[in-house]
Amino acid sequence: MERHFEALAERRASSGLPLFALEHGLSDDEIDDVSRQLRARLVSGARLAPHWLLWTIYAAERGYTYEGGEYWQSFEQVTPGWDSRDRYRVSAWFSRFRKDYSGFKPSGPWASHFSIIAWPITHAVLPRYLQRQFARTLYVLRFQIARLDDIEPAAIGRMIAANAYDASTRFEQFLQQEELVGRMVLALLQQKDDAPREEPLLPATLERIVHDLESIRNARGWLKETSRVVSDRFSGLGKGSGPRSARDTADVGHASAKQQRPDIRPDLRLHYKGEDQWDLQIDIPSFKDIAAFSQDVRQFLRNTRCTLNGTSAKKPPGWLLSGRRQALLKQWPDPDKPLVGFEKQNGTLTHLLESECRMSEGPYWLFRIGRDGVAREIGGRIVRPGYEYIVVTKEPLEQLLEGMKPCQINSPGVNAIRMAVPTALTESYAQWLAARGLELARTIRVWPAGFPGRQWDGEGRSEWLTTEKPCFGIMPDHEVETYEIGLNGKESMTFEAGSPGSPTFVQLSELPPGRHVLTVRARRTSPSAERQPPHEGFLELRVRAPEPWMPGTASHAGLIASGDPHDAALNALWENELDLSVYGPPSRQVTPRVILQDAKEETIFERQVSGPLELPVTPDTWKKRFSDFLKREKCDWRYLEATTGLLELDGGDLGRFVMRFEHNVRPLRWVLRQSGEGVSVRLVDETSDEGAERQCYFSEMERPRSFRSLDVAKVLDGVPVESPGGLFIASAGKNRDAVVVSTGLTGQGLEGLGVQPNHGHIGGSPQAIIKLLRVLRYWHKARVEGNLAGARRRQVTDTLMHGLVGIMAGWDWARVEAKLSTAPDATVHLDRLQSLVAPKSGFASAIRLNAPSVSGGHGALSSWYTETAARYRMSSDKQLCRFAIDLAVRPYALQQRYLEGLPELIRRAGAHQVLVRGARLAVLSRMEVEESAPSLIPEVNA
Repeated sequence: MERHFEALAERRASSGLPLFALEHGLSDDEIDDVSRQLRARLVSGARLAPHWLLWTIYAAERGYTYEGGEYWQSFEQVTPGWDSRDRYRVSAWFSRFRKDYSGFKPSGPWASHFSIIAWPITHAVLPRYLQRQFARTLYVLRFQIARLDDIEPAAIGRMIAANAYDASTRFEQFLQQEELVGRMVLALLQQKDDAPREEPLLPATLERIVHDLESIRNARGWLKETSRVVSDRFSGLGKGSGPRSARDTADVGHASAKQQRPDIRPDLRLHYKGEDQWDLQIDIPSFKDIAAFSQDVRQFLRNTRCTLNGTSAKKPPGWLLSGRRQALLKQWPDPDKPLVGFEKQNGTLTHLLESECRMSEGPYWLFRIGRDGVAREIGGRIVRPGYEYIVVTKEPLEQLLEGMKPCQINSPGVNAIRMAVPTALTESYAQWLAARGLELARTIRVWPAGFPGRQWDGEGRSEWLTTEKPCFGIMPDHEVETYEIGLNGKESMTFEAGSPGSPTFVQLSELPPGRHVLTVRARRTSPSAERQPPHEGFLELRVRAPEPWMPGTASHAGLIASGDPHDAALNALWENELDLSVYGPPSRQVTPRVILQDAKEETIFERQVSGPLELPVTPDTWKKRFSDFLKREKCDWRYLEATTGLLELDGGDLGRFVMRFEHNVRPLRWVLRQSGEGVSVRLVDETSDEGAERQCYFSEMERPRSFRSLDVAKVLDGVPVESPGGLFIASAGKNRDAVVVSTGLTGQGLEGLGVQPNHGHIGGSPQAIIKLLRVLRYWHKARVEGNLAGARRRQVTDTLMHGLVGIMAGWDWARVEAKLSTAPDATVHLDRLQSLVAPKSGFASAIRLNAPSVSGGHGALSSWYTETAARYRMSSDKQLCRFAIDLAVRPYALQQRYLEGLPELIRRAGAHQVLVRGARLAVLSRMEVEESAPSLIPEVNA
């Protein structure tokens, strides 16, 4: 094998193409024989180092047959005698393979986090469990691949990573290795010819992968069609270049940003709401082309919330890459600012947004009302007789003429009129339009012909696909001799015009993505034409690549669904933390259905969540129905077995919408297994730091402040969980995972469903309270697994909060608070709490009356409380007032929020119990009005 890889490395030295351990060239029988001998030596206790190269091949083979679950568990199952501590040798073997034979080095965020298993899975090139997704993705993106200007591996991989739809977490992680993905595409889709070249993969290895791909249902047809589409583009390719450095890749991304200039200018529309009222809606193009600039830009878009000019609401990370990017604007946008912004700064995006993502300049904006009742903005402010328009301005609209009447835009600060333009215009009408910068249409009509231009506004703006050849009809109502057509100020052609009333049709070739300007200049034949400039008009063609049809998404705009967070994990769905909103025609219905799949994408659970839900579906409605579903179905163990969850919303003829959720996978994590009636928990360690200290702890539910150490070697093999469960914590260097596991009953009848936590004695010193805050954070932030886990975890955190409130606000106060969680009517207990704040002041009454109406989330509540405390002369210490609210709302976050000075703040707050009690009353009063489920840690939005 050494001679084989040395020869292969020598052949590839000139091209810079890397090697993969899967390129061993061994037959199936030879691999089986090598595997048997390696296992025999392992069982006998022989040294592993002398056969490091064979072990490297063996690990790559396990990566190839990997099914997407736990790599080391599957490795150990087929490798008897393997010690989990030997996994660090694997990365050393692959590092040596890279050094000796120029082997491929894993890259990207996934490879950084999973730096050991990244080697064998990457050197498997394309593991079997990813092959179907890979073939389907190439098929969906075949036209984009065929039109790439840059067919270097990194550019191909970047484009696929930016545009892959419905990708599983593992597949997204695979796509992060852009160089490898690009080389796989080149290897799979290049046409064979007689030209000498260096293959990206050993022919036997490529043949093996293609054979396995073609054995998968539908994959053979997908690859055949993809190859046909891209054959002209890829035929005759040379050897290519070697791998690029990070700097080279960044330079390519920067150059692409300059060359392509993707069209990201949003469309503004007005939707009629009745009674002369209109809503302003923004429709934003996909940012996927921008995500293809570089991996950094793509990660920024996926991980950063965005804001819209005209609304205070923030869109979740990844929203600009999602299927539907529409929103209502509550305020009229500021024309001096981009229509889209981000919480953080990114140089490439900031430049693009400043120049390409703005609305047209004011002070007047013109919208033409279409046949569908939607008013679309006319950027050129061209008015055509016989049509209806909406004119919007921040200035007063005076001296209205016949056919003009005021209307209301549901965005404060602007005035508007609805204007029906007569077919015969008077001089005063023309002057009124001209005074407001509105231009009368010319008498040469131009319109899209053949395939209809998308978003055609009737006045020169339309949208086309890169796969289409735009065609336009031109027809004058007077004598015209010739037309001169120019594209982007460069290419031009002249041809004879038809007679008045006779159209002339012009078809362009396929255009690259971006904004193109078509100039139409008409020269007249009348004697006076020599003294007049030729009529000239402009057509704006916004060209984009076709967005692939996404299976399971709504077939048209009749059904719109969105979730917050946009990229929620499966545990967020199952813990009912997803804010789901579904919009559509009022009184119509959607039926929700949940589907769970394992690592092989096979369905292991499928149920209807509830009966049909009336549109619109609000987050509160969804959470109530899904909570009922979880209690009814008792399917927690099916959830634990799943790697993917699908939420299907069936709207009948409105379409069908599917949302995908993945289990978050961490390098260090607890996994659960159910065997019979028992539950076991096992620690999976895929971290790369062999020297990092591993620590594992367990805390019982009924003694949540007590922790005992666990034997790391035992939990790596798996240990049973005793009833009723508890909190498991593991740490290794910077990696940490915590999970609350619930199992079994604690007694007979209904009482056996719950637990009886006891916080024990808590000291009153700041150090003791900080330790309690740390324990509360462990329990509050941990994942929950198993039947009744959420309810039992809540009993634990309420108990810990009860102890914290007792120390900080007094035990008489804490005893009344404790009754809230079980009281059918909280009013009586809140009245009692109000009387305990400040009996001789109106401070408590003001809190009870006004706190529920404070809007704007946690920050607004904190500011309001600070002002109220100062007004009633309770305290003018702004820092202490803010701390009291933080203590009342998010005690588990205090250590992160107050890195320094926390002990002193705790001491000062303990000496000023009125502020602590007032803050607790404020958040509990909000819970009463919102009719939230009773909890001693009520959530207040950020």
